[in-house]
Amino acid sequence: MQFDEEIEKILDIAWHQQTARSSLVRWHEVCEKENWGQIPKHMPFLIHLFGASWYFTRYVFSRGPKGAELIDQALSESFSFSQLHQRLAPALQAQDPEQGFERLRILKNEIMLQILIAHLMGSLDQEQTERKLTMLADATLETSLKLSGLHEFSDCRIAVLGMGRMAGYEMTFGSDLDLIFLFDSSSEESIAELSRKVRMLLRHLAVASSSGLLYEVDMRLRPHGTSGALLTANRSFIEYHRTDKEVWERQMMTRCRCVCDEGNLGIDTLEQVMPHIYSHYNAEHLRHEIATMRQRVLLEKGSPRAKLEIKRGKGGIMDIDFLTHYLQLKHGCQMASLMTCSTRQALRILSENRIIEPTVGADLLKAYDFLKYIESCVRLFDLKPVSTISVNHQENASVALATGFGHDTVAFMEKYFDVTSAVRRDFERILELH
Repeated sequence: MQFDEEIEKILDIAWHQQTARSSLVRWHEVCEKENWGQIPKHMPFLIHLFGASWYFTRYVFSRGPKGAELIDQALSESFSFSQLHQRLAPALQAQDPEQGFERLRILKNEIMLQILIAHLMGSLDQEQTERKLTMLADATLETSLKLSGLHEFSDCRIAVLGMGRMAGYEMTFGSDLDLIFLFDSSSEESIAELSRKVRMLLRHLAVASSSGLLYEVDMRLRPHGTSGALLTANRSFIEYHRTDKEVWERQMMTRCRCVCDEGNLGIDTLEQVMPHIYSHYNAEHLRHEIATMRQRVLLEKGSPRAKLEIKRGKGGIMDIDFLTHYLQLKHGCQMASLMTCSTRQALRILSENRIIEPTVGADLLKAYDFLKYIESCVRLFDLKPVSTISVNHQENASVALATGFGHDTVAFMEKYFDVTSAVRRDFERILELH
């Protein structure tokens, strides 16, 4: 199929050009066959989408005219939790949980598609995109709890803690949900029923259908990890963190936020736990433990064969995370503002208080956005939590296009190595590794 010059220009800058072209040909064929007309109005948006995400390409085809309508509808500037709950509310009107969760998959992916379009067209920067994706995850989880009947217990309070990226409003496309479930009840019968409903919730969250999926869920950060109970009594959670723990467990808790709460169970629990996280540490022991854990991750997962690890590799996202963990734990007991779940916010506060030089903080923030943007790009295609690019520059054509380097994959790789080398230098200097 031949396209006009304007369409060809847009196809030339699509991240995955062949995918975009073949999908556009197929879209025109389907529109003609189904008599849909020339939709959407904003054809460049559709082409950019086809080039960026095979997951959402399939989704748009499955929704037909409704998918085109979503592409033409701008994301509301007053993007709020109340609006999100309103848009997800029809899922709660379904006759049974199975139908409700299927409806929720459609609604959640509609909103995520609009966030993606705004992201691709430059209306949202990386930080704004991550915040909106996390707000969507929060609202989806809360709706899922209601669909699972977890709000129906009269003698049991529950709370859900979001960990990692979810805690800091820094989720990207393809991020999973790191969750911990807390409860407060003395009724064995209620606890057993609660456990059953949580298992049903987790199954529905992770199951994919023709409408897509909700979220993959990771429960490994709960007390005692995979060997621990699925649900944790709030008193046990408090006691667990009151005792001496490994530094890595303290690091983990710097990224912990109550995302769903009933009767302030989660908030009250964290108020009792956080003084034990942000306590007084032996500075040398803290430095050594965090540096050792980072090196362990680097050796075990930071150098996959023929790949560059954006997250775990040298100078990657995890270097920035770990240096902020270190400085937050070191100074947090004297500076309450450092008790933030956001890596970006931590860097800003550290810079403002000259714990790190403002120029260093600014460079780390730019590096963080650059690396998180690359991570978003590679995750978008299949909406999977991958974090690698190829060591072969020619295989990174889509990422080079996405990051503004056009077809110059060599320049993209030079920029990547410049950024990661600078991050690694800052990490080693702050952690005193020389």
